[in-house]
Amino acid sequence: MSKRWKCTVCGYIHLDEAPPENCPVCGSDRSMFILLGAEKSGLPHSLMATFKLHPVAAHFPNGLVPTAAFFLLLCFLTGNSSFESAAFKLILVATMVVPVSVASGLYDWHKHFGGRRYSIFFKKIGLALTLLTLGLIAISLRYGDPELIATVGWRRWIFFFCLLGMLNCVMLLGHYGSILATQVSAMNRTKGSNLGSSINQDWLRAIVTLAPDAIIAADTGGVIRLWNQGAERIFGIVSGQAMGQSLDLIIPENQRNRHWEGWAKVMLSGESRYGQELLRVPAIRGDGSRFSAEFSIVMLKDEAGKITGVAAILRDVSEQWEREKRLREQLQACHDKESMG
Repeated sequence: MSKRWKCTVCGYIHLDEAPPENCPVCGSDRSMFILLGAEKSGLPHSLMATFKLHPVAAHFPNGLVPTAAFFLLLCFLTGNSSFESAAFKLILVATMVVPVSVASGLYDWHKHFGGRRYSIFFKKIGLALTLLTLGLIAISLRYGDPELIATVGWRRWIFFFCLLGMLNCVMLLGHYGSILATQVSAMNRTKGSNLGSSINQDWLRAIVTLAPDAIIAADTGGVIRLWNQGAERIFGIVSGQAMGQSLDLIIPENQRNRHWEGWAKVMLSGESRYGQELLRVPAIRGDGSRFSAEFSIVMLKDEAGKITGVAAILRDVSEQWEREKRLREQLQACHDKESMG
């Protein structure tokens, strides 16, 4: 009976007595395969495998700040000062965790989204820094005056204003975080979707993997998620070096601003005219040399019609371009001779 081997990079399942030399989907070598049924199990390993620092750090202020506000309300209703003391400690802990949340969020932004300059990331960064600033102000006011809540004056109102601002920040951070989580979930569902019977899946993988043309796919952040053997041959870059890199890897530097402007428009509109026609553009190989490339694209969408990525089918047309150039020069020379005659 065949064994089931799973690629830990892309999730591809291989049925055989031994794992393949390379994953036909993502190109990873056989060391990245595990035997299903022999994976490490148990709660400690499960926790370590799924642990992500940023979501954990972000949930501290999301939970503690509203709780602190509730404790302050209880303090006013009951007159028990212990609720106010507990609220101050919660604000202190929530504020101390914000730098960890910001640092881990910046790391995830660059690792999983290629550092793409989408407005949602800047909104989250701005809200986190505002949350940190308001928390520090509230802590300094309360630390300098333990009886702050019991006194009447402008310092107490500033403290309440800071707490209200922190509440708004954590609500908006949670809102934008859920948007990103939904996008990531949609991409994961797309990766793991069933493409048909096992035979059809093998055929599709073989077509994509072995096609002489470069077949490249990138997620909505412009990070390369598929790199076939044709891409390896044309660009001189092996799959392991290309996977997880930005598309800047193959775009000449003087073309990048124009590319990302067009990319942003396509991500917003969900449509591109290059799905129906070919586009010829300059590209760069792994050694830095430029060549003329011709490509068309396929928009990748989920069941709801939301974009999850873009795939491109590309070929090197440098020789064709040179022939056309020589032909144009010859035609021009003939035309000049006729004009002179």
